[in-house]
Amino acid sequence: MKTAAGQAADLKETKRNMSGSATTQPVRDEGPSDAMLSSEYGYYFELSSATDVGDFKRRIDNIVKRLGFGDYAFVRLASVEDSRELISITPDLITTYDAAGLWEYDLALKHSIDDTRPIFRSAINEHVFQSPVELGEYSRCMHEANELNKSFGYYDFYNTPIEARNGNGHVVLAVTLKGLSPTVLKRKVQQCMSDLQLLCEAIDFVSTRKFADELLGREDQESRIIKINSRPLEVLDMLANKDLNITEVAAEMGISKNTANRHLHAARKAFGVRTNYAAIKKSILNRLIEYK
Repeated sequence: MKTAAGQAADLKETKRNMSGSATTQPVRDEGPSDAMLSSEYGYYFELSSATDVGDFKRRIDNIVKRLGFGDYAFVRLASVEDSRELISITPDLITTYDAAGLWEYDLALKHSIDDTRPIFRSAINEHVFQSPVELGEYSRCMHEANELNKSFGYYDFYNTPIEARNGNGHVVLAVTLKGLSPTVLKRKVQQCMSDLQLLCEAIDFVSTRKFADELLGREDQESRIIKINSRPLEVLDMLANKDLNITEVAAEMGISKNTANRHLHAARKAFGVRTNYAAIKKSILNRLIEYK
């Protein structure tokens, strides 16, 4: 029987081995494509237009399906037990997972708690099942979870973790599609990795700004968002709250004036308005930015 210290050392070794399989996190440059700009602000606008949590969930589901996936789970890792509202995965699977106590031994979640690199669950499974070190209860529970997922038709998940905008740990967006093999899921993910990260950021931002009472735990509700993560929103926020013109905004953000104007174009297009003033007004009304 291994000591707790021995098991911890084994888990660290497995973590080091897993690091090579984590998918490289998409990096945004200062000159994103127009398609990416439209997606980025489009997700924020589409989700912030939700009238209630039910509508918010439906909008997330629609976006996930447009990207080619079937089910999703958005979880706040600082409070996994209380973060169950934004999940479309079969409820019976979640219930069985709870009853078997598998959350505690889920290395996919443990990876996302510590690391913001996206990863396929199958990559973690591979390292666990082929590990040269004895992982004890972790190995047994991961195998049980893997078989449970398969029994509901889920053969793999792609997890996109990011830092929570309110500073309370990480959040993760997991997507999957019933009946899809890990190989096929990987091909689908490769076509929209950046979109999945942008969507995760938008879900986190809007749920924190607009639906904190319903979707965040007490500790999360008391936290404040550290910064605006969306570049189009940052441009609008600076125009609304600082006495700067677009040239000065671009200089302060460290981007070109042309890029700043493209961010504004993306915002105007998403809201269906002609002027920056109207885009700022709608962003404030939808709680995407605050007038200070």
